[in-house]
Amino acid sequence: MKDITLRAIIAGLISVLVKDIFDIIYIHYGFANISMIKVAAGTFISLNNYSTIGVIIGLCAHYTVGVVIGLAFLHFLKFTSDDYPIIKGIFAGLVAWLFLAGAFLKLGISEINPNDEASNLMLLIGHMIFGLSLGVLTKIFVLKKRKR
Repeated sequence: MKDITLRAIIAGLISVLVKDIFDIIYIHYGFANISMIKVAAGTFISLNNYSTIGVIIGLCAHYTVGVVIGLAFLHFLKFTSDDYPIIKGIFAGLVAWLFLAGAFLKLGISEINPNDEASNLMLLIGHMIFGLSLGVLTKIFVLKKRKR
């Protein structure tokens, strides 16, 4: 695939999927009971009516944010340099956590605003996993093809 933008979109999508797998694991084992899909859905709908449609809305919003971050990350690397994409990816994940799971939730963008330590710790770790995945995928899938 020659289109670098499409490769960055795919890297963002896969990175969100990796983060969602982590979410499923920590929810399954009872570490916390919050997922970013439900938080994203709470931006658009009342969670009193949360159903299959709510899950679809949450998935669309959540994965769209992943795509936007994947594209922004590509442009960030073009602006700064494409050295150390994994470290910069983790940084991008932390920035996403700070704004999306932190500041915006405190401003009331979603009906869900986790206040307990466990949920916030899982959101932090999940966003770091997202950033790590984004950095790795960008290094091996997006940048490698560009350098040829």
